[in-house]
Amino acid sequence: MPFYGRPDDLHKSLRSLTKEKTLHDVIVVDDGNADRVTIPRGLHDRVIVLRHETNAGITEARNTGLRYALEAGYEYVANLDAGDRLLNGALAKQLAFLDGASDCALVGGHALFVDERGKTLYRFAPPCDSAGILRMLHRRMCFLHSTVMLRAEVVRSVGFYREEYPAAEDYDFFFRIAERFPTANLPEILLEYEVSPHSISSLRRRTQVVSKLRIIVAHFEPGLLESWRGVAEAAVGATLPRSVNTLFHTLHARLTGSATQAVPRPVDNSERS
Repeated sequence: MPFYGRPDDLHKSLRSLTKEKTLHDVIVVDDGNADRVTIPRGLHDRVIVLRHETNAGITEARNTGLRYALEAGYEYVANLDAGDRLLNGALAKQLAFLDGASDCALVGGHALFVDERGKTLYRFAPPCDSAGILRMLHRRMCFLHSTVMLRAEVVRSVGFYREEYPAAEDYDFFFRIAERFPTANLPEILLEYEVSPHSISSLRRRTQVVSKLRIIVAHFEPGLLESWRGVAEAAVGATLPRSVNTLFHTLHARLTGSATQAVPRPVDNSERS
């Protein structure tokens, strides 16, 4: 879990992890915060804090965590960005899936996008089968970063996150994995993602969309409709603020029946921080 910013976001994510029944360690990468990261007593008792003395950025922070996981010999690595909340026993479900699908390198899932008041905006529901995921990756991201659990050994094959795609390093990373190995998404809500003006997707919107466009072009397949749609949508998206994109997804969800009224609140009813 890379962390730079508001301690409340970190605490919110750690609090959601305490509800997971699967034994796990949490690797927090303190990316040069002015005040060193400290974990309040009783919040989570298996936290390992790695420290960057200066702010190295999200990509290097992710890689620091991955390098530690590989050196420590962890078999699986689950991603969680500060501020996101795992739901409904996500880790146990993903671990069981990967244990039963030995050829699968990575598994994600569905998620709820909520506003800062906790109101559901829409459900992120990407394709679940490997072929559908790889096809759709030519158009847009099919994994929400904090829903992903992967086999650590895969990193040795595809490499780490790359700096050349700022604010979209996860899209590039997952695309490289999906091109070489089977992947999957569970058709269940595993995460609550808060749409925040402080997130990278909001603060670096144009940079992210330009990186996305470059990734789509790098993997472009002329005979694939999704490649053409991906280029067109990214080009238009580069001119629009994130608020417009969120509004579009919210309206689309309401029109197609996947908005708030059609998406039950998850089982996890803990207090929001």
